[in-house]
Amino acid sequence: MKKTLYLFLIFGLIFACRSKQDYDAILSSWIGKSEAELVSQLGAPNSMENISKNEQIFVYDSKKIVNVPGEAPVFSSLGGQYGPDNYGDAFSEDMVYECQTIFTTRNDIIVDYSWQGDGCLIN
Repeated sequence: MKKTLYLFLIFGLIFACRSKQDYDAILSSWIGKSEAELVSQLGAPNSMENISKNEQIFVYDSKKIVNVPGEAPVFSSLGGQYGPDNYGDAFSEDMVYECQTIFTTRNDIIVDYSWQGDGCLIN
């Protein structure tokens, strides 16, 4: 059981690193494109803010809910009693993943981006 958990953790870390690079590559492809192209492709942003006369930020927020199935409880005999141990969980759980992606524009052209959140890496 512990060996499986460690393998999932290792593969998860490898996947996360690769996914960050992939998401950065997608966002960097927007550099040099127009605000109109951004809104045409991604839709209206959740919010916009004027930084200066010629600069704006476009904020896109997303939330994803993923249901993680539960694990069948493991029963063991301990001290003459037979019941579930602390490692099994029969209930599923909803995990919430959020992402915020920000594009900075100057004179209607995208010049920078940033992002935060674990939901950016989930397809």
